[in-house]
Amino acid sequence: MAIAFGLLGPLTVHDGREPRPITSPTHRALLTHLLLDPNRPVTAEALVAAVWGERPPRTAQASLHNHIGRLRRSLGPLLEDRLRSTASGYVLRVEDGELDSAVFTAHLRTARSAHGERDWPRVAEQVTAALALWRGGPPTGFETGLDHLVELHLEALEWRFDAELELGRHHGLSAELARLTADHPLRESFHRQLMLVLHRTGRRADALAVYQELRTTLVEELGVEPGTAVQRAHQEVLAADGPLPQEEPDDAVAAVPVPAQLPTAPGDFTGRQGELDALALYLRPGDQDAPARVVLVTGMGGVGKTTLVVHGALAVREDYPDGQLYADLHGFGLSAARTPHDLLGRFLTDLGVAGETLPEHVDDRAALYRSLLAERRVLVVLDNAGDSRQVAPLLPGTGRSAVVVTSRHKLPGVQCSTRIPLGPLAEEEQRRLLAAMCGEDRVAADPVAAGKIMAACAGLPLALRIAGSRLAHRPSWRLDELARRLGRADRLKALAVDHLAVREAFSFSYSSLLAGDRPVEREAARAFRLLGLWPHHHSAESAAALMGAPVDDALDVLDALIDSHLLDQAASGRYRFHDLLGEFAAERAREDESEEARRSAQLRLVCWYAAAVTKANRTIAPQARPIPPLAGAGAAADPADPELPEFADEVAALEWCVDELPAIRSAVRLAVALDRPDVAWRAAAALFGYGLTYWWNGVWLECLEEALAATRAAGDREGQAWLHGRLGVANGLVQRNERSLDHLRTALELFRAVDDTEGQRVVLSNLAAASQQAGELEQAQAYLEQALELSTSTSRPGDLLTAGGVLFESGDLEGAERTFQAAVAGWRAAGSREKLSTALSNLGDTLRGLGRPQEALDVLAEALEIRRAQHSHGNVADTLETIARTHLEHGDPEVARRYFLETLELAQQHGLDHYRRLSLKGLEAFATRQAD
Repeated sequence: MAIAFGLLGPLTVHDGREPRPITSPTHRALLTHLLLDPNRPVTAEALVAAVWGERPPRTAQASLHNHIGRLRRSLGPLLEDRLRSTASGYVLRVEDGELDSAVFTAHLRTARSAHGERDWPRVAEQVTAALALWRGGPPTGFETGLDHLVELHLEALEWRFDAELELGRHHGLSAELARLTADHPLRESFHRQLMLVLHRTGRRADALAVYQELRTTLVEELGVEPGTAVQRAHQEVLAADGPLPQEEPDDAVAAVPVPAQLPTAPGDFTGRQGELDALALYLRPGDQDAPARVVLVTGMGGVGKTTLVVHGALAVREDYPDGQLYADLHGFGLSAARTPHDLLGRFLTDLGVAGETLPEHVDDRAALYRSLLAERRVLVVLDNAGDSRQVAPLLPGTGRSAVVVTSRHKLPGVQCSTRIPLGPLAEEEQRRLLAAMCGEDRVAADPVAAGKIMAACAGLPLALRIAGSRLAHRPSWRLDELARRLGRADRLKALAVDHLAVREAFSFSYSSLLAGDRPVEREAARAFRLLGLWPHHHSAESAAALMGAPVDDALDVLDALIDSHLLDQAASGRYRFHDLLGEFAAERAREDESEEARRSAQLRLVCWYAAAVTKANRTIAPQARPIPPLAGAGAAADPADPELPEFADEVAALEWCVDELPAIRSAVRLAVALDRPDVAWRAAAALFGYGLTYWWNGVWLECLEEALAATRAAGDREGQAWLHGRLGVANGLVQRNERSLDHLRTALELFRAVDDTEGQRVVLSNLAAASQQAGELEQAQAYLEQALELSTSTSRPGDLLTAGGVLFESGDLEGAERTFQAAVAGWRAAGSREKLSTALSNLGDTLRGLGRPQEALDVLAEALEIRRAQHSHGNVADTLETIARTHLEHGDPEVARRYFLETLELAQQHGLDHYRRLSLKGLEAFATRQAD
C-alpha cells in the first residue's frame, strides 16, 4: 500500500495518482490533528483547540464545519470519502501502510525485537527501511503531539550504528556521528559509538578526546559521570596495545567514486512547498527489489522546474550516500540534444567503470548502468529532457536509486512513480520571490507597482527573476518605472537581462515543434501561431475553425501543444495560453504567417462565432425571427462547414453566451476590422436571446452600435434594419424610451425599404411595447393593430404581452389578467424561460393591482426563481421591486422594506438606475407609513 499521508516531515497527501497540496494553515492543522489518531473519532472541541487554541472565537464551531468541508474537497475525489463526521466528532480513515508514521513505528518495533536478539542484519534492514521514511521531523507546530516520533528517530539512528559496528562496517560513519554528538551533546550512545568508530579506524587519540569532551559536559551540566556502556568503550580504547591498523576495505568498494554533481540551488528560492513535499515523499529510497523511484517534473519554459528539482534533490542527498548524478539533456535550447549513448558513457565512468571497458552498444551500456544502480543508492537528475526516447535508457530498473526528470513535454511514454506538473506561482509566492530579488523594503514601499510587475510577469518565475534582477542592479529605480516599462505593448522585450530572456525560453519550445519529426508537431507549430491571433480562450470547435481543420484533427494538434506545455486546458474543456505565451504566439503569427494567412484564419473564426451565437440564440429564443444566413460565408471562410457547439437547452445556451461574451464582443470588432460588416451585424443581432436576460451589463448595446456604424459605412440597409430593431429592444430594456422609439421607427422605415414584411411586423410589435412603456397608450394600440394586420396568427405570446401591458396601463386589470394568463401559457408551451418570467412578473403585478396579494406573490416567486437561476440581475431587481410593493400594499411592511433594500443593493452593484430610483421611492413610502 502506497503512503497516502506523511507526518515525518512537512505534511503531505497523495491520492495514488498525484500529490494533493494542502496549502491552508488551518486545513494543515486539522489534518495533522486527525492523523494523530486515525480511524478514531476526534471531537469537535479537540479540533477547535488544535486550530484556535484555548480561547477560540465564538464562531469557531460553525467555522470548523466549513473548514472540514473544504479540507475534504482538498483531499480530492479519491480520498475525500475518507474524512467523515460521526456523532462523536470527525474520523479520518487510514488503511494499513498509508500513514508514514505508522509504517515507521512498525519497522522500529521489529528492529527493537531484533536488537534484543542481537540479529544485526535484521536490525539494519528494519532500521534502514524506517529511516528512509524520515523527511526531517513532524510538521511545524505539532512537535508536542508527535515528540515520541523524534525520540524514536534518534533511537533508530542508535540501533543503525550498533548494527553497523557489530557487522564490522566502520568506515563512513564518523562524519555523521560527529554531527549527531554535536547536535545532542548529552546523548551518551552517540558518543560511545563515535569513540568505537574512531578507535576501530585507527584514530585512538580522537576517540579519547570524544570521551573527555562528553565527561566534561556531563559533570559540568548534570554532575554525573558517563554511564557503564561509555565506560566500557573507554576501557576498550585504553586497553588496546598501540594503534589498531585501519581496516582494509574491499578493493572494489574502495575504488568506487562517489559523484556529487548537483548544481547549487538559488538562495532566493521560495514557495512550491506542496511540490517540495511531493519530491521528498517520492525520493525516499525504495525497497531493494522494488522498481526504482522515477519522478517527472513538467511545465512550460521558465516555470522553475530545474530550480525546484535541484532544491529538492539537495534536501535529500544524504539519503543517497553512493552519489548524485546530474546532466542537462539539452532537449530544448541552442545546443544539440545529448544522446543516451553518450550520457550512459559519462554516467558509467562517473560511477567507476573504466572507459576502455565501456560497452559500445547503447542497450549494453543501459544494462550495465541498471546493474550498478541496483546495488547502490544513487540519485540521478535528468534535466531538460526532450522526449521519452532520450530518457528511457537512463532509468534504473530495481533498487534503491531514484531519478528526477524535468521536461517541457509531458513525456507520456515515461513510466514513473509520480508526475509533478508546475504552473505559475501563487500571488504570495510571487511577492516573496520579487522581494527576495530586489529587497523587501522596496516591495513594501510600493505595493501597487509591485502588483503591476507581478501581473506583467503572470506568475512565471523566470520573468519575476528577470524583473527582480533588473531592480536589484538598479537600486535607484522606483518600482513604478519598471512597471511602466512592463506595461508597454512588448513585454517580452523588457523581460530580458544578461543571459536570461523569457522570449528565448519560449522560442526553444516552439523551435522544438518546428523541428519535430512527426507531422502533428509541425502542424502544432502552425496552430500555436494561429491561436496567438486570438486573445481569448478556445473551445475545440473554435480552434478547429481558426485552423481550418476538422475538430478531430484539431484535437490531436491541441493535445500536442498541451503535451509541450505551450497551451493549457481547463477542466471545462477550454484551451488557453499562459499570458506571456499568448504574447509570444501573437508575435510568431505576425512574423511567420503571411498577411493573407492571418486574415483567412481570423475570418474563419469570426464566421464561426457568428454561426455559433446564432445557434445559441435559436435555443434561447426559438420564437424569435431567424436571422438571415450569411450568404457565401462558407466560401469566404473555409470550404468545410464549421462544427458548432451543442446546447442541451436554453440554460446551456445562455451559459455558453456568458462564458464566450468577451470573445463574441471581440469577434464583432474583428469582423468590422476585416471589412466584413455582414458578419459583424449577424453576430451582434444574434445576441438577442442573451440580451433579453443580461441587458443590464450593456455589452449587447456596445456590439450593436459598433456593428451599426460598419453597416452604415457599407450601405447595408438590411443589416441596418436588423440592428436598429435590436437597438430599439435593447434601449427599451434599460428604460431609454425615446431612444428605443427612434431606433424602432428607423428600423420600420428600413424594413419597408427592403420590402421585408416579417421584419415590419416584428418592429411594429416592439413599437407597441415601447409606446406602452413610455405611456403612449393610444399609439401603442395603433402599432399593435398594425402588427396584427401583418400577422398570420392572432395569439403570438409576444403580442399578448404587449396587449396585456396596454390593458394594464389603461386600467383594465381584468382584461390584462386574461391576456397575461394567455401569454404565460404561450411562453410556457414555447419553452422560453426568460419570456415566461416576464409574463409571470407582469401577471403578478396585475394580481397585486387586483387586490389578490397571495396569488400575486405565488406567481412572482416563480418569476424570481427563474431570473435568479439565470443570474439576470436587472430582471431580478424588477421582480424584487414588484414583490416589495405587493407586501407594502397588502402584507407586512417590514418584509416589504427588506425586499426594497435587496433591490437597492442589487441596483447599486450593477448600475441599475431605474430600479435604484424605484427602491428608494418604495423605502420613502415605507417610512411615511411607519410615521403615520
